[in-house]
Amino acid sequence: MANEFDALTQDVGIGGVRSRLGIRVLLCYILKNVKSEVSRTAFSEILRSSELVNFFEINPALDMLFESGLVTRTEKEDDDYFSITDEGISVADKLQTEIPLTAREKALAVAFEVVARERLKGSVDYVIEKAENGCYVTLTVRDGDTLMLETKLFSADGMQAQLVGENFMKHPEKLYEGIIDALAR
Repeated sequence: MANEFDALTQDVGIGGVRSRLGIRVLLCYILKNVKSEVSRTAFSEILRSSELVNFFEINPALDMLFESGLVTRTEKEDDDYFSITDEGISVADKLQTEIPLTAREKALAVAFEVVARERLKGSVDYVIEKAENGCYVTLTVRDGDTLMLETKLFSADGMQAQLVGENFMKHPEKLYEGIIDALAR
């Protein structure tokens, strides 16, 4: 690949992407395969947690893809969201083999998890209500207009209720899957 090893490599693990062109190809490859828009924040989480790309390389690569017309960018919820264009799909198809298979697989595994969690953001919520001897925390999961789960828990105080709510928001699928597994066996 041209421009081999021209990217910053601090915190990039073994098998990580070390060229700026490779980083752009990997971003297109992720967008092509997740078939969903991905936020700038999500890309940062995907690539940093998988140790594939240096943090300081992500935003310039996304901006360059946008300027080149390989992705579109939409601003919402205090973040930029990127979608791949037909030209970006073509680039990903032609150049994906320049990125090692293990890096592509690792990136997609993390990307699917992060994107799924990001999709849940608007459909997951918690509400804290004061009670006589503590607080109630109501945890809610929706799929569009369908209420999938609503659970009300008692907590000893507001601090514990806040912690329950915040932890639920991090991984709401764990609670939902755990309840289904426990009751549907």
